[in-house]
Amino acid sequence: MPLLTYLFLLLCYLLSGYGLLSLLGMRLKAVYMITLSLLLGVAVASFIPFLLQLFYIVITGPTVFGALLLAALLLNIPSFLQIRKEGGAAFIRRFRPGRLRVQAYELPYWLIIGFLIFVSVWRCYYLPPTSRDALSGPEAIAEYAVREQTIINSFFRIDLWSTNNQFKSPFLISLQIIYKLAGFPFGQVWLSIVFISFVVFLYNALKEKLHPIIAGLLLLLFLMTPEIYAYTFMILYDYSNMVFYFLGLYFLFRALDTPAAPNSSPATLAFAGLLLGIATYIRSETLVLVVLLLPLILLAQVRDDAGRLRVPSAGLLKKIVLADVVFLLPSLLGYYLTTQLYIKYYLPVHYDIGSLVNDHLGDWHPLWQRYSDIVTRLLFGTFAIHLWGYLFYIATVLFLAELVFVRRLNKQARNWLYAILMLYLTLGILGFALPMFNLLETTKRALFKMMPLVLLYLANNELLLRLSRRISRWEALPPRGAPADGAVSGSGPSSKKKSRKK
Repeated sequence: MPLLTYLFLLLCYLLSGYGLLSLLGMRLKAVYMITLSLLLGVAVASFIPFLLQLFYIVITGPTVFGALLLAALLLNIPSFLQIRKEGGAAFIRRFRPGRLRVQAYELPYWLIIGFLIFVSVWRCYYLPPTSRDALSGPEAIAEYAVREQTIINSFFRIDLWSTNNQFKSPFLISLQIIYKLAGFPFGQVWLSIVFISFVVFLYNALKEKLHPIIAGLLLLLFLMTPEIYAYTFMILYDYSNMVFYFLGLYFLFRALDTPAAPNSSPATLAFAGLLLGIATYIRSETLVLVVLLLPLILLAQVRDDAGRLRVPSAGLLKKIVLADVVFLLPSLLGYYLTTQLYIKYYLPVHYDIGSLVNDHLGDWHPLWQRYSDIVTRLLFGTFAIHLWGYLFYIATVLFLAELVFVRRLNKQARNWLYAILMLYLTLGILGFALPMFNLLETTKRALFKMMPLVLLYLANNELLLRLSRRISRWEALPPRGAPADGAVSGSGPSSKKKSRKK
């Protein structure tokens, strides 16, 4: 029975995610359509029990699974109309992957990555949640919700003065409820869907820029970072937040790739805003990072096709304002639903965030100390190696080498470096303004978001790009002793001419 329910949920995710992609007019490669559909489907599912609670509808198997199916059907109304017009074959063709070409040098990577995925999936299925943050918040709330059929349950009668985990986003609570109702006592098997989909997406994104040998090596460096890999089977908000934040930036930078692109491709910009809105719904402080992306977007919007700055006309200014509002709206909504509506008007206990703000904001010494601690304790040093392996060291060496030997950064590399810098500056300010945003727990997990950004910077590092091109050219060379392109061996016109001369 749990297996059938699991397959039903997968189908709902696939349909819901595809419906969102179709509504926004996104047409991507099949591998991206499948992975993004699953990831967006998980995000849609995380809203369902939460919305049922907002409307005071009892949370049971029929209501939750019925709402999931209804959401999948409603989101696909335009798709159903298109299928009716074009035929089912056109619909299936969008999900049909192209010819799979596997090189021998990719197999070792696939075997190691497959083993890491197997271990993560098994631990999600077999082991219960054990982290303190989960047991004092989302996991316990979900367990009581299944028993009492409401998220606002007797859990909130417990004295929880020492923690604030009960005030965090309903993202984890909702997904745990769904899978507990599906027959999985520990619930967190949904995390394996997020993990696998993200790994497949990330590998293909790296291969678009780099040779598979280098792309596979970078992906392994990322997967084998001890801290992040542990959260592929531990349910907390930070891994999922990292995934959707990265995806939002990936599609945002795709929209910024060419001059005036945000004005000519508003669908991609809106899709990036939706993904960042989901990231904000998962962790509310992501809103600060989304707002800090606006200067980069505005700079691209006021450039002409030649890349020169211009004064926008009245018509163009309206388009810019509308596009930016559409981009920012999902994040504002994700923030409002979780930190304003849900906490202030639904929970029986209240959380005054204003009382947690630093009382000595005029003293900036702790801010500089926090910036220093992030670098010396979390990014570099012995403790950092235990957290992230040598990923930051490799990225730093390649960054410095690019500055010394190439002396310029391409546009894509600058975009990813901008995102890394903004994340670093924001984490320092948040740690300074909110003492509960401590260094070795909250800031450390918030740095998850930086890891895939570093990978995509490396994917646009000019030295690695040159190395990839050299490997590809060497790979295309004919074997030693074989005739070059255009050469003829044996009989042919050229050999006949030689015989006549003789």
